[in-house]
Amino acid sequence: MKLEISGFHIQVTKDISNFIEKKIKKLNKYFKEIISVYVMLKVEKSRYRTEINLSAKGLNIHGEETDPDLYTSIDRAIDKVVRQSQKYKEKMKSRKRAKKIKRAKELLETVGSSSSETKSLKVKIFSETAKPMEIEQACAQLNSSPNNFLIFLNIETNQVNVIYKREDGNLGLIQPE
Repeated sequence: MKLEISGFHIQVTKDISNFIEKKIKKLNKYFKEIISVYVMLKVEKSRYRTEINLSAKGLNIHGEETDPDLYTSIDRAIDKVVRQSQKYKEKMKSRKRAKKIKRAKELLETVGSSSSETKSLKVKIFSETAKPMEIEQACAQLNSSPNNFLIFLNIETNQVNVIYKREDGNLGLIQPE
């Protein structure tokens, strides 16, 4: 990520630069590939204006704020960019979810039309990713939950595993070779 900080009628000190860098790092959790962030600080009469332009893969976000205090102006401008980033990320998640549901419905239609016996296929879509944990932790979490299975990332093998409740009351583990 390329971070560029400029000042117009203001000297950008090391403290201001460090403050901005620290706050901008919040944005890394919303975007994998931030190309550049351009921060412009301006003094207008007795107010400070902060403008932030973020360029990420396929996206440009702009936020600006004016305040009598420089640090408050920076904080509020970054908060605006963070809110826009959150909104964009949620929008992308809902689009992915809608695509998965559409694919599942298409699959159900093809399965139902190809067989002479119509069987129902229940599709569950999980929006959260597999959490890293040990097998023992997964067993404990599954026993304490009402679900019949749990998808997790095995810490020992670094692969996705599924642990499930069997009909005889024991637990089963599915893991790739």
